[in-house]
Amino acid sequence: MPRVLAAALALAALAAACASPSAEREAELLVGAAASLRPVAEAFAERFEADSGAAVTIVTGSSGALAEQLRQGAPLDLILSADERRIAALDAEGLLAPGSVHHLATGELVAVTILSGGNDAASLLRSGRVRRVALANPELAPYGEAARRHLQNAGLWETAEPLAVYGASVAQALQYVAGGAAELGFAARSLLAADPGATASVLRVLPSLPRETSAGLRVTVGVSAASPNAKLAGEFADFLRDPARAEVWARFGYAPR
Repeated sequence: MPRVLAAALALAALAAACASPSAEREAELLVGAAASLRPVAEAFAERFEADSGAAVTIVTGSSGALAEQLRQGAPLDLILSADERRIAALDAEGLLAPGSVHHLATGELVAVTILSGGNDAASLLRSGRVRRVALANPELAPYGEAARRHLQNAGLWETAEPLAVYGASVAQALQYVAGGAAELGFAARSLLAADPGATASVLRVLPSLPRETSAGLRVTVGVSAASPNAKLAGEFADFLRDPARAEVWARFGYAPR
């Protein structure tokens, strides 16, 4: 089973995770995955471990936080981002191995609530029943940026902004709603698909948002130019993009490339 570190780690902690000599790391991968990608990354890592015998550790956090940690020297072998622009920027800075960047799938932003009644996020916001709206930090997380953009385009941002509570990642934003800290929130469908039974018992998923809302949520992979395990990291990237495994992406709520 892959090891999963459920929050983005400080650089010192990341370095400690990889402090073993390089010879001992030959069959190990440290993968930075956006929080929205945790369930599907775990599923792929488990299969890859079974097929390759390699050990995979997954570090999760917002796409922006992981990209910044790579810039600061975090020993990630591979980065999985929910925002292709973050990967493109890293590639342009020479931080990713040439030719290692690939688009894998597209995610979907959904609105969720713990309230009954109300046909959509707009009607709930206008009802006055919503005291807090949860979304990921738009400056760090593409799902937060997509939620803010949707609310702006719908003419609802002036209503929602004073009520907003920001999660460090989209996973934390979802936790705010599920835990009752916010009545309405915006999350990744992938996180709901990972545990539909538990989700249905607490949250109500509102009707699908306009297709263009999720246009920028393109899952993209890149291998770190500094990885001592570049060959193995490349094999894992190929494993993720194999058309034969498109059903894995679909099962977790993604539209395969």
